[in-house]
Amino acid sequence: MRHSAATRHKHLQLDQAKLTRAKTVLGAKTETEAIDRALALVVEEHTLDQPLKRAKGRMQLRKAFR
Repeated sequence: MRHSAATRHKHLQLDQAKLTRAKTVLGAKTETEAIDRALALVVEEHTLDQPLKRAKGRMQLRKAFR
């Protein structure tokens, strides 16, 4: 999942319960992998939201699954 971007060592204080839950939900083997996957999801969601925000209600979305 890592790209060619530089990686850096970071010291973070995180909620261990959230990190453990994210690791489980994301199916990550390590805490680092869980954080990397979570960050990738945030960036991907932002990328997908941008065209929707630019449309500003000019299109209609309907649910595909109920």
